Amino acid sequence: MQTIYRPGQWYLIVIPGALVALPPDATGETVAALWDRLPRERSLATVIDVLTTQAGGSFADMPPFVAAVLEGTDARVAVRGSLAVRVTGADAEAQTFSGADVTTWSERFVPGVSKVEITVDEGGSGSALPVQSGIVLAAAVSADIEPADAEAIAVAAGPAPVLDPASAPVAAPSVVAAPPPPVAGTSVPLPPPPGVGAVPVVSVPAPDAASDLPAVPPSDVADETPDADADAGADAEAAADVADADMIESTLVPGEATFAPPVDEFDHLWGATVHTPIEAAAVRPSEEPETPAVDAGAATGDHDGATISAEELRSLRQSAPAAPEAPTEVIPVAAAAPASSGRIRVSSGQVVTLDRTVIIGRRPRSTRASGANLPHLIAVDSPQQDISRSHLEIRPEGDTVVVIDLHTTNGSTLLRPGADPMRLHPGEQTLVLSGDVVDLGDGVTVAFEDLP
Repeated sequence: MQTIYRPGQWYLIVIPGALVALPPDATGETVAALWDRLPRERSLATVIDVLTTQAGGSFADMPPFVAAVLEGTDARVAVRGSLAVRVTGADAEAQTFSGADVTTWSERFVPGVSKVEITVDEGGSGSALPVQSGIVLAAAVSADIEPADAEAIAVAAGPAPVLDPASAPVAAPSVVAAPPPPVAGTSVPLPPPPGVGAVPVVSVPAPDAASDLPAVPPSDVADETPDADADAGADAEAAADVADADMIESTLVPGEATFAPPVDEFDHLWGATVHTPIEAAAVRPSEEPETPAVDAGAATGDHDGATISAEELRSLRQSAPAAPEAPTEVIPVAAAAPASSGRIRVSSGQVVTLDRTVIIGRRPRSTRASGANLPHLIAVDSPQQDISRSHLEIRPEGDTVVVIDLHTTNGSTLLRPGADPMRLHPGEQTLVLSGDVVDLGDGVTVAFEDLP
């Protein structure tokens, strides 16, 4: 895109595929916001969104502007205020658009553009200068569009990077340190099976050890033989210490439990090497361990008769294998088909995707101020004044599209193949289908294509 400008006082923002002109009193925040967003979101909607946001959502506070944004070889142009833009199509026919006598702005779609000329100040002077990208002060600008510019803009945007599987970095496998080999002749305890914790072992209180201790000599004997009594006292104290230690190890305080580590049943794997004949080593018999019989005499005394020892619990666990888990049923989820919003084709040449509300008329306007929900405003010519300022509203409603006649004077007519023409009731929603055509009058029609 060859762009040449004449120096002046208006701000001119130039990027590949877009031109935006703002008045000298435009705020620096507005110019900076456009310069920041346009290279990333090059569309006319971005320009309108920035200007309405900087104006606080008020159309009255929006500055006059001219914007031209390329869409491939086509262009979308918007003008606000008493300004003019001249667009030359591929057939060398020039069209001039102005924003005069329009409440908001005038928006046009021009297919096959070859040249765009914007004049904001007739009194500008100075030599014409070229510019490729940047912000300059200008009075007029002219940009020649070549067919190769559309490809250059697409290359500048760049496709999404594709990762080559051969060159993709491969994560190094995690290395788990092996445990050191055990010393021959020693047993290495293994962790308990998953889901099975250590089994508490309840010890039965030992018989009173004090009854086995030798009797302490009476005090009167100690008075008669002090030396022998001292030796006997020392022996008695030593015997008492040993008895106390035995009682501590074998006696449980009520309410306490001793947790023993799980019994290792794989000591034979880590012991010393044992040489056996091939016949004996080929098959290792697996015998079910016998359930130890409970001694009836052991249940007497302090035993409650309901306690299960660790050996009994282990035998019960091994004799009752766990049932296999039932497989989880996987229910396939059908992918949702992408929704198609459809589009409209105006007889004057505009093609608009129905991604939000559309208002068509001689000078369409909307009371909505949000940039995200701002409707498409399409201005059409009406030499006979048959078309109202805001004539027809087209509104997507979920998976359907409805049209509303905005209480016009001459009305609107729905033309459906195979049916009689039907006049739309003012202010009422009417469902439209693909192939329907709405006649606004004065030779202007709206055709609906690819509706869901």
